[in-house]
Amino acid sequence: MDLNLHLNKIVEGLVTDITSNVLVRVDSVINNAIDGRLAAYDFASHIQSAAAAAFEKKVSEYTLDPKKLENRVVDKIRETIADAQQSTKNLVEEKVQESLNLVDFQKALTDAVGTIVADRMSAMIFPVNSINADAIKIADLKLSGDNISGGIVENFSSTGIDDRASQVALTILDDSTVIENNLLTKDLTVQGSMTINGEFVVNGTVPEDSAFYKSLVASTSHKTLTSVDDTLFSNYSKIIFDKIKNDGLDLEKITINGLEVATSSALGTAIVNSNLQTLGELKELRVAGESIIAQTLYVTPKRVGVNTIEPSAALTVWDDEIEIVAKKKSKNVGILGTTRQQKLVLTANNRDNILLHEDGSVEVSKLKIGPMQFTTADSPPNYISQRCHVVWNTNPNPGGPLGWICLGGANWANFGIID
Repeated sequence: MDLNLHLNKIVEGLVTDITSNVLVRVDSVINNAIDGRLAAYDFASHIQSAAAAAFEKKVSEYTLDPKKLENRVVDKIRETIADAQQSTKNLVEEKVQESLNLVDFQKALTDAVGTIVADRMSAMIFPVNSINADAIKIADLKLSGDNISGGIVENFSSTGIDDRASQVALTILDDSTVIENNLLTKDLTVQGSMTINGEFVVNGTVPEDSAFYKSLVASTSHKTLTSVDDTLFSNYSKIIFDKIKNDGLDLEKITINGLEVATSSALGTAIVNSNLQTLGELKELRVAGESIIAQTLYVTPKRVGVNTIEPSAALTVWDDEIEIVAKKKSKNVGILGTTRQQKLVLTANNRDNILLHEDGSVEVSKLKIGPMQFTTADSPPNYISQRCHVVWNTNPNPGGPLGWICLGGANWANFGIID
């Protein structure tokens, strides 16, 4: 069946019904207005009043002739009635026009069309697939969720739901709700128990004061302590020790029994004994008791010994059988030397400059007092030397000189003839 032809017939029928309905409504309005006005108009009183006024005027002007008077009265009454009818007609027309001006024909026509179309459409049965989707104004189309049942709604969206899935992601059953893929939510509150069949991964942190964290730590600690035995320790101790040996142990500090024994840069004050064998550069070292360094230097309060742990003086140095000391002899007098029956050499440039003998004698190989130099020889010198150089004669004979003195260059003179 042609839908356009069918709609044309519907429209023609609607126009006919609307025209008839409008005409009937207009006639009804006019008749009701005329009937109301005529019913409210007092024709008798108006006619009587007009007739009485005319009659009284004519009676005063003419001699009464009953027959003529009756005819005149009748004519006047008819004229008055005609005038009243014309006045009434004019009045009715004015009132009708006023009533018509108050009538909104456009609205009446629209209401009438709407009523007829609604009546026709409610009873109209459209053939299957007879309405083109383009003919429907989708923007104004509103459907209640109560009228939607069954089927799959694609690209569904509402104020609180944005469906972008290309396959089933959520299945709602009477006893459970199944999420087919990952669940991503800002906050999650579970009222009751939670069962996790897969891995439980926490990328954030768990508050340390929460009951879950405290219970987990307590349970883990208890199980760890009860499961640690010699077998477990022996299995993993070598791995752990090798790891520490190769990679080191990175800790901010180490405590024993609550006392800090070491930090990243210092030993703790609780360390009072140790067997350290190697130290780096020390900026400061304080020792309260005895100290031995490299089995060579021994320090005890007010005594320092080198190669000895029994220093006899403030400073005692032993080198094999030789003992050299530095100490106080008496008030404002000090001693530097040896207290044993041993010679003592004061040297410079590996020369025996001064030799101190056990008997207290002093031997000087070359003596210089101010600009004067003193040496010894067994024969007169014949070499160039400085002026005032004195050479003592180590082979004196009677009549010979006690020594020789340089007068400058290679000039020497005898002094002190032995007699």
